[in-house]
Amino acid sequence: MIKFFHSIIFKGVAIHLLLFVILFVSQPEYNIAHFGSFFGYYLFSLLFVLFFVIQQHQALQNVSKQMDDIKNGNLSKNNPPKGNSEFTELYNKIQSLDENIARTQNNLENQRNQLDSILAYMIDGVIATDRRGNIIMCNKSALNYLNTTEPELMQKNIVDILDIANQYSFYDLLEKEPEITIETRISSNEFIALRIKFALFRRESGFISGIIAVLHDMTEQDKAERERRLFVSNVSHELRTPLTSVKAYLEALEDGAIDDKEIATSFINVSLSETDRMIRMISDLLTLSRMDQDKIILNKEMINLVAFLNFQINRLDKILETDPNDFFTADFTIIRNFPDNPVWVEIDTDKIAQVIDNIVNNAFKYSPNGGKITISVETREKDVLISISDQGMGIPKSALPKIFDRFYRVDNESRNSKVGGTGLGLSIVHDIVKMHGGTIFATSPGSGQGTTFSFTLPYLPENNDVASDDWDEFSEE
Repeated sequence: MIKFFHSIIFKGVAIHLLLFVILFVSQPEYNIAHFGSFFGYYLFSLLFVLFFVIQQHQALQNVSKQMDDIKNGNLSKNNPPKGNSEFTELYNKIQSLDENIARTQNNLENQRNQLDSILAYMIDGVIATDRRGNIIMCNKSALNYLNTTEPELMQKNIVDILDIANQYSFYDLLEKEPEITIETRISSNEFIALRIKFALFRRESGFISGIIAVLHDMTEQDKAERERRLFVSNVSHELRTPLTSVKAYLEALEDGAIDDKEIATSFINVSLSETDRMIRMISDLLTLSRMDQDKIILNKEMINLVAFLNFQINRLDKILETDPNDFFTADFTIIRNFPDNPVWVEIDTDKIAQVIDNIVNNAFKYSPNGGKITISVETREKDVLISISDQGMGIPKSALPKIFDRFYRVDNESRNSKVGGTGLGLSIVHDIVKMHGGTIFATSPGSGQGTTFSFTLPYLPENNDVASDDWDEFSEE
């Protein structure tokens, strides 16, 4: 009701009535005498005024409705008011504004879609925060690098997500915009090194509304640089040590030790052992070099992985039973945890046998007290997981990201085997698994609590339809 009293219709009728009251009062005798005619004029003029005012009222309503549509985001054309009045001109301008807003909105939407596509396919991770450090946006690469999901990441503080609270507060990031490097484990359980750069996000007014962090995977670059720096020193050290031993024994033989048959035999055996060690290391270096240059071709064949592993473990069991070189000072038991049904995979059997041998031999070396070595096979949706666990000396958490680096060896005081390694075995294992399209990683609760090496191989359940008994027959021998 109040709205009606403020409408142009009510105001027009009221003004029209006021004018006729003034006319009536100005000549009351005449108007009373001709009241019928006077009232007829009033009604006729009232109809004319109502017609005109209602038209203007409808035009204003159209304009008002169009403004409401623009405010609510409904950018659609309505019927323009009739006539050629100022209201029509105003409506046309609003309609033009409507079209400009629609074009601008479409352009902004296209730009946003382009930005979303760029962020989605960027290799680098991108994280944006508000002015309090709470995460408001991230792309898929950032989620993968941090091994998390978007719901888990959103509205959490960036300092907590990056696990840098001990070094930086959010206000430190705002003031210093540092460049930092962190290590994290991705969904495939591999460790990666991330270099993170921070930049302030400002509005046009200059007000800081948040921070943007760009996460760049430096794993391969850092690894290549580290290997480049350490290669010469490691090779020279690894060669100098056995060469020094051989030289010392040869000099001793030259000085007369050769006359003592027992001593001479011992010195010659040590020299031969050191020479074999150098040959193994050079052979491993050549293998890695060929892998780096993609010169190794895999001879894949479809085999039953369970039967293949049984064959390899039977061979290792015979070595444990006979111990021809008196390598082992403790008892070992190999436990098999395999599925009952065949698991068919396409692999290079020689290369995967090398992987198994290397990991199991490491279990022997780093388990001075013996114990159980458990080999497990687990089929998953797109791959098969092979795990080899021991009860040995374990690996410190700080060493886990580096154990597949070339020449890296965990500092342990003793080993079960009398034969030292070259520090290249796990690097070769890593590259072999990678060539097969799989991943490899290690876990350990800590020193003295054993280690588990796990690697994956591509696997599809339909592979089990393949009919082949080659490895089943081989494993029975």
